Amino acid sequence: MFKNKLNIINAVKNKIWTRYTSTSKVAKPEWDLLCGLCLERKPVISRPLSKLESDFKQMLQEIEIEKSKKSQHEIRHEMDIKRLEGLKKGKLSTEDIEKIIGQTATEVEDTGKKKLSAFVSASKITEADKENNMKSLDRKLDKHLLYLIKENIGQNMLWILPHDTVKKTESLRIAAERILREKCGVNIKAKFYGNAPCGVYKYKYPKIIREDSNSKIGAKIFFMKAQYLNGQIEESNIPNYIWASREELSKQLTHSYYKAINLFLIDDEYVNEEQI
Repeated sequence: MFKNKLNIINAVKNKIWTRYTSTSKVAKPEWDLLCGLCLERKPVISRPLSKLESDFKQMLQEIEIEKSKKSQHEIRHEMDIKRLEGLKKGKLSTEDIEKIIGQTATEVEDTGKKKLSAFVSASKITEADKENNMKSLDRKLDKHLLYLIKENIGQNMLWILPHDTVKKTESLRIAAERILREKCGVNIKAKFYGNAPCGVYKYKYPKIIREDSNSKIGAKIFFMKAQYLNGQIEESNIPNYIWASREELSKQLTHSYYKAINLFLIDDEYVNEEQI
C-alpha cells in the first residue's frame, strides 16, 4: 500500500517536472527597449480667458470692491472735496490753502489715466506666427510647444519625438540626457521632471523581421519628460525639426502614435462650458 502511494507521488512529480521543463524551453518574445525624449516649451504668456473665466474674474473684482477698505488715494480725494467746500465758505486755515495749491488727488488720477491711455501693449502675434515658422520658439507664446524631428521609419519619413536604444549601462534618465545632446545639440538646456517615464508606446516589427528566430518582436519606447529652459537647436546637425502645438501634433503624427503621446500631455484647450 505504501509503495503504491510512493509510486503515485513519484509519477505526479515526474509529470510536473516534464511539463515545467517543456514549457521553460519555449522562448518568451522579447522587445527592444528604447527611450524617447518629450521636450516641451511651456507657455510664455497667459492665454485669453474663456467666458467662464472672465465672468469669474469679474465676480471676484466686485467682491473685492464691496469688502475692501478705502485706499489712501480715496481718502485724499474726500479731503480735497472738503477743503474746496471750505474754500468756498471762507473757512480754511493757511495749511489747508497750501494743500489745495499743490496737486490734488483728481489731478494725480488724471495724470495716471493719461499715461495709461498712451501705453500700447506688445502684440501676441509675432513675426514667426505671421510667417508660420515652425522652427522658431518665438511663436504661439500662449501655448505649449513640443519638439519633433523627422526620421526614416521603415520606408517612410515620419515626424516623431526623439528616441534611441537604451544602452546596457544606461538608465532611462541617462539615456534621455544623451538623446537631448545628440538630437537637440549641446546648446539646449532642459529640466527633467524625474527618473521615471511619463508614458510608453510600443509597436511590432514587420512579420518578415519577426519570423527570424534571433529577432525581437517589436520595440517599447518609454518617454522621459523635460521642460525647455533656453538655448537653440543646432540646425547644422539637425535640419529636420519643428516645435509643434497641440493642434499641430494631431496633423503631424500618425494616429496611433499621437494617441499614445496625448495621454501624458497637458491640454491647451478651454474648458467646455456646455459640459459643466
